[in-house]
Amino acid sequence: YVVGPPGPPEGPMDITGIHKNGCKIAWKPPKDDGGCPIEHYIVEKYDTDTGIWSLVGTSPTCDIQCKDLEPGKEYEFRVRAVNSEGESDNLKSLRPIIAKDPFTVPLPPSAPDVVDWSEAHMDLEWKEPIDDGGSPITGYIIEMKVRH
Repeated sequence: YVVGPPGPPEGPMDITGIHKNGCKIAWKPPKDDGGCPIEHYIVEKYDTDTGIWSLVGTSPTCDIQCKDLEPGKEYEFRVRAVNSEGESDNLKSLRPIIAKDPFTVPLPPSAPDVVDWSEAHMDLEWKEPIDDGGSPITGYIIEMKVRH
């Protein structure tokens, strides 16, 4: 039988746990190992600002932690399988990711309206924020200022 470089890793690439400094990347082994065991995988990232591919690292398994992303930047990824005969073609990520935490600060609620009042109390109502920052609103902070 003929030996040669492996086929590309199988996709789709799974990018999870995205945060401002990194993410986890996973894929499936190639259907064709080229007749030799897969030694490792080479994973690279593409910075869409600079147009440069750079090494994330190598992995003996079908996943890797990417830990050196710059917050707010957009990245794509690719992975190649390696055996004793050479490297495979690339498996590329389906779409770019942005290095950011999954949750951000919510937008403010609407200005409060006074719906009832007396000398000793005031009832307020407001509308919740248009954007909760990706996490449910758990409470509001209400401050008052006394006028003299």
